Amino acid sequence: MVFEQIRTGGDRNFGYLIADPETKEAAVVDPSGAPDLFLLRIQRLGLKLRWILCSHSHWDHTGGINELKQGTDALLAMHGSAPMPLDRPLEDSDTLNLGKLALQIIHTPGHCDDAICILINGNLMTGDTLYVGKIGGTASDSDARKQYDSLHRKLMTLPEETKVYPGHDVGVRPSSTIGEEKRNNPFILQPDIQHFLHLKANWADYKKQHGIS
Repeated sequence: MVFEQIRTGGDRNFGYLIADPETKEAAVVDPSGAPDLFLLRIQRLGLKLRWILCSHSHWDHTGGINELKQGTDALLAMHGSAPMPLDRPLEDSDTLNLGKLALQIIHTPGHCDDAICILINGNLMTGDTLYVGKIGGTASDSDARKQYDSLHRKLMTLPEETKVYPGHDVGVRPSSTIGEEKRNNPFILQPDIQHFLHLKANWADYKKQHGIS
């Protein structure tokens, strides 16, 4: 399997290139306003772009979609609640075939309602739901509660060896595992929703106290 984490600029964004080496079918996750980087890799590897997926509908993840679609047969797939025209609306537990590979969709509302994570062969692309040692922001108490449920009911139930690949390089390193996040992420370590909400509300002070950048 081809699996590449690509730095796309912006706010330290990551995008991902996935491909089946046998069929040469490829998918781009979160083009993040840098379509040329992906088109260059696709050309060099002799791949055919089939899917464009975005972890959620914020511009720093969806930028570049139109450029990737021009001159290809690529289809745009996002959660069905995303406010844009989709070729393939996705729901929780859906599977997208990529050659002989299978992309598993996990709906993780919180950062925004259309947020998804994408799992393939033990590699989990988490967008702005889960970072390394941190989590994505939320706009309200209600959203934070959705995020708490997504993290604990959807992501932390995955095998601990599952590799975590976030949408931004804002943690202590570019990737992690579910097990490492269970043991080290201060948000995951909170014993209940009230402590989780308190940490979100006081995150700036917590970072100062613990020397977190």
